[in-house]
Amino acid sequence: MSVRRRQALLLVRPLLRAVPWGPPAVAASMAVLAVLPALLDDPAPGAALWGLRVAAVLFGAAASFAMVDPMAPMTVGPTPRWLRQWLRLLVVSAPAAIGWLALYAMVRGAAGTSAVGPAGDVFVEAAVCGLTGLAGAAVVARYRHSSTAALAGPGTQAVLVAASLFLSEAYSPWPMPGEPSWSLVHRYWLAALPVVVAVLLLANRDTVRRGPLLTHSA
Repeated sequence: MSVRRRQALLLVRPLLRAVPWGPPAVAASMAVLAVLPALLDDPAPGAALWGLRVAAVLFGAAASFAMVDPMAPMTVGPTPRWLRQWLRLLVVSAPAAIGWLALYAMVRGAAGTSAVGPAGDVFVEAAVCGLTGLAGAAVVARYRHSSTAALAGPGTQAVLVAASLFLSEAYSPWPMPGEPSWSLVHRYWLAALPVVVAVLLLANRDTVRRGPLLTHSA
């Protein structure tokens, strides 16, 4: 077993205790409420897909609170920062992804595929919506270690969602299944996914610790 893998396994249990699970629990409850209209006998048009979109944003916003490590300034050890940060992301995003997929299965079973759109496109949408919150929090977590730094996650999501609502229908990133712009818009969603992942890669990398400048006199 490699050293990094051993370090990762040793960190999982402490991280499970350190990660704040309150926000994900609240997000899960709100996500269920978001998709509830789609599970009714006669749901409103768009309820299924919009419920899943809202659920993805909620799960991502809640998961972003795990990206801030309050003990980071005092952490000295052989485990690099990038490994700790990616483990934080994995520990909180795995249950969030499972929760969203469970809601997707329920909504698709109740409303049908035509109500939610092609699975691959919807999955990419959900991934970008969720990871955007994690990326926003991860960037700020490089420089701030207080719990309020995590608000950068939902803050980033809120700004982007609000900006998207001002776009014309032809350029809106929120088309409904069957609309002419669906295929083109989801190409943009797919292009956005590696951008968000790249931001996470940059934000989660190791920080440079600057020590005191040593001067030598002759």
